[in-house]
Amino acid sequence: MINQNETMTSKPNSKVKIIKRYQNRKLYDTQQSCYVTLDDIAKMIRTNEEVMVIDNKSKNDITAATLTQIIFEAEKKASQYAPLFTLREIIQNGNGSISGYLAKLGAFPQDYMTKQQVNNVNVEASSSDSVKQNLENRVATAATRYNTDTTAKVAAEKATVLPGLQQDDETPNLPGSSLLNN
Repeated sequence: MINQNETMTSKPNSKVKIIKRYQNRKLYDTQQSCYVTLDDIAKMIRTNEEVMVIDNKSKNDITAATLTQIIFEAEKKASQYAPLFTLREIIQNGNGSISGYLAKLGAFPQDYMTKQQVNNVNVEASSSDSVKQNLENRVATAATRYNTDTTAKVAAEKATVLPGLQQDDETPNLPGSSLLNN
């Protein structure tokens, strides 16, 4: 069982290695300036390196999801799986989530799951605010373009009015145009 006082914080003197995950699912080690695999990240962790995985587009910390994926891949390669009754119990009592199951077993500090939920709500709220601001900026830009386009259109229409005619006057009949109307 994990000691309640132990947390997943980085060591004071250790440098956290940042791995960026791109939309094409490639992982890029920013310190070594090279692409890495899930196996490479697993090796880093086994050698006690502090690793943080960041989604390059959203800038969200996806370290937990990446480590879960490493565990899943290792489990697929393992010659022995966890007993079926344990897997069933995880699904029944943790809603299929290993972290939910471990939390029910008391494997995390008591306030860990609450803090995670608060962090998730804050991330969702800031993400929502970001989307809202982006949308407002796009609407304002579109409105500015529309106003500019409308002003240019009116100016172009005024410039094409024939001298001596008002814009509301009917188009003059040209000689032979009566033949075209028949």
